[in-house]
Order: sequence, then C-alpha cells, then structure tokens
Amino acid sequence: MLKPTLLAATGLLIAAAPAPHRESARPASAFRAEDVLAKTRAAYAALTSYADSGTVLDEAAGFTDRSTFRTLFNRDPRHLLIEFRAVVSEYKAGTRIPLTNHVVLWMEKGELQSWYSKTQAHDTYPADGSAQVDALKQATYGTAGISVLVPSHFYSKSGLASAVQATEEATADGFETVNGRRCFRLLGVERWRYPSGRETGVRQITLWIDAESYLIHKVLQDTPKGMPRGSISRRITTLKHQANPKLAPAQFRFTVPAS
Repeated sequence: MLKPTLLAATGLLIAAAPAPHRESARPASAFRAEDVLAKTRAAYAALTSYADSGTVLDEAAGFTDRSTFRTLFNRDPRHLLIEFRAVVSEYKAGTRIPLTNHVVLWMEKGELQSWYSKTQAHDTYPADGSAQVDALKQATYGTAGISVLVPSHFYSKSGLASAVQATEEATADGFETVNGRRCFRLLGVERWRYPSGRETGVRQITLWIDAESYLIHKVLQDTPKGMPRGSISRRITTLKHQANPKLAPAQFRFTVPAS
C-alpha cells in the first residue's frame, strides 16, 4: 500500500490551458514556499464551511478530456458533497466525443454515501472505522483526484493525501493572477512512496495559492518521469472557491437517479 495513497497519483493526467498573467516584476524570493504551504494547511483547518466549482483538463497524446466538479463542506454538522462530471473528449483532428461519467459522494451528519453512473452503484459508509476514508480514496480515479484534492485538507488526520501533500522540493516562483486573484506560484516535485521507500508517479507540479486566503486556485501535474518519449499525461485542475459561505442542509442532499 502506498503512502500517500497511490490512487491519487493514477489516471489520465492534463491539458495545457492559457497561462495566467505573470507578475514578473515581483521576485520569487519575496516569499518562502514552505511558509505558504504551512499557511495553506492552517487556512483549510480554520474553515467552518467551503464551496468550490472548477474544471479538470486531462491531456494525452492527441486528445484532451474535459471535466467539471463542485465541492461543498460544512464542519459542524459534518456535511460534504463532491460532484464530478466528465464532459467531453476533444481530439486534435476536431472530433468531440461526449463523456457520461458522473460520480457523487455526499455526507449528511457524518453519514457518507456514493453513487457512480457507470455502474449505478449506490453505497453507504458508516462513520466508524476507515470505510469513509477508503471510499474517498477509491473515488480518486473516477473523479480525476477531486475526491481527495480539497477534502484531504479538511480531514488532515484521516490519512487522505492528494498531489499537494505529495509535493516535495517546493520553491517560490513569483506571483501570477488566477481567477482574478493574486496567487503565489510554487514549483515542486510530486512524489509517491511505497513503505519500502521505492518512489512512483514522480513528476513536476506547479501550485497556485491565493496570496490572501492561502486557498488553492490551480494545480498543474506534468507528465510523470519514465514515460516513453513523446508521451503526454498532464492534468490541470482549476478551482473557484468561497471561504465560509452560508450553506443550507438541502444543498448536501443528492437524489439517486432511477436506474
């Protein structure tokens, strides 16, 4: 078993998007990457509620998969909703193939449920034991990492881990504007380790973190090392979020479609 979980490092990985505005006049040395990551952990831990929506671009050789997602979180009572929808595969030749994958995980008052459109599976996971954590980990592939990307910060003692927790050798690389917000840009290496110490899924990673709220706006995971020459396996995840919004209990409910 990998530590952090290998599941967060698997799957297709992303499409290049237009580069955000770079504030080149601001030197990278204006902040320390380690300080930013520490403040990011503290910022998520201090949230009482959270909401986001965003996109995932998975780029392979010749095509790009586009997906959307949203996340809702309330610390007390324990509410969570993660909804992921695959939208389309776009080929360089111009072909567009609609995608139908739809995954929902939702928690009301501490009880977690999941539903997968491909299998029509609807499961419930008790709060006792590790079932809920395992369910979020197992959803990593089907949600392009969204099931752990932000929740791993909400439940920092659970053993969940995303590409952010797997980032090592982080360095400051100046500031950029993403989603209209000034962000720290951090460069690093995403690295996953077996208990034996063997490494896997090693690749370059770039993080854009809000310079005021310290919440994550964007993550770029580049092609892993060791892939054949010419191979592409990149992922760009972009989030627009709200810190401490007012959320009604009904927003966390999901009605399983009739099969």
